[in-house]
Amino acid sequence: MIIFWMLLGALIASSIWFVYVKFQAAGKMSVARWILTSISVLWGAFTIAWIVSSIDEGEMQAAGMGLLIFGAILLVLIIVTVRLNSLIYLIKKAGKAEAA
Repeated sequence: MIIFWMLLGALIASSIWFVYVKFQAAGKMSVARWILTSISVLWGAFTIAWIVSSIDEGEMQAAGMGLLIFGAILLVLIIVTVRLNSLIYLIKKAGKAEAA
């Protein structure tokens, strides 16, 4: 289990690094998007930890229900984050078009 927790920490760090390199370097990240992205990454890590620890304890039903409930919440968080980014991008694009 120690290796799993180390891999989970590496997964969280690499997720944040990927988001920073992919979006922040291009100047597309707002404060709201950073907050939602951080919550989504942590919620995804929690979901994975719940599933693996439930399987390790032999509780397959708890792992399935955790995947169903926490995974659904994770999908909602990801969709909200992506939609917010699209909305912010469209607002910035419209503002630049009016200025020109």
